[in-house]
Amino acid sequence: MLDSMPLERFKEIFWDAFHRPKLVSSRIFGTWERLEHLNDSLSGPLFSIYENGNCDYVFLRNPPFQDIHSPDDLMDWFQEILRQYAEGLQAATPPTSEEETRDLQLLDYQLDIKAELCEIAYELCAARLGTN
Repeated sequence: MLDSMPLERFKEIFWDAFHRPKLVSSRIFGTWERLEHLNDSLSGPLFSIYENGNCDYVFLRNPPFQDIHSPDDLMDWFQEILRQYAEGLQAATPPTSEEETRDLQLLDYQLDIKAELCEIAYELCAARLGTN
């Protein structure tokens, strides 16, 4: 039986990563909009874990997951999306106002939570598939 503690933590923090942030600055809002496709990509498997406790469908080798055969492959996929997201945020720096600074801090926080969710997702998938 899987340890429920990681799943509990996952569910506790999930919405911190994926709720629509209340951004004040138009420049950072534009950055968030440009990165939303990456959020959408991550949210699929992660929401499946939130709802079902697993994301087994990613291992069926259907697009965009055709190259994901193991939890390690899934983690590589997560890491690539997180890297692209971080680069998108980096492109918005330096902030030019207090509002932009706060908005970027919020998006950085959400990125940190997304990264934690991906780590937990990896642990859950590895335990479920017996590869840990």
